[in-house]
Amino acid sequence: MKIIITESQHNKLKMKQWLLRRGELFMSEYNDSLTQTNPCNHDDSKSYVNRVIHSTMDGLHPQFYLNHDFDYELLFEVIFDMVYVDLTEMYNNKRERC
Repeated sequence: MKIIITESQHNKLKMKQWLLRRGELFMSEYNDSLTQTNPCNHDDSKSYVNRVIHSTMDGLHPQFYLNHDFDYELLFEVIFDMVYVDLTEMYNNKRERC
């Protein structure tokens, strides 16, 4: 059975594989971002999610800064897809305690 996917889906899959190969580093940076970012300082979950993801990506920067054709926006999309639900739930739970 063959599965046909679009080029954008293929690129997203390659980026996710790139990220998963660096899983330990990603989780370390992600956990650091969670501890550094306080949900009480954000008015809505969107700004909180964006801040955590951008902070995580800043920690991953040494892994891709020399790669000139690296797609920064695609990495953001892949990380967003992976963590959005968890971050939104975390924001709502912690926001109640502010």
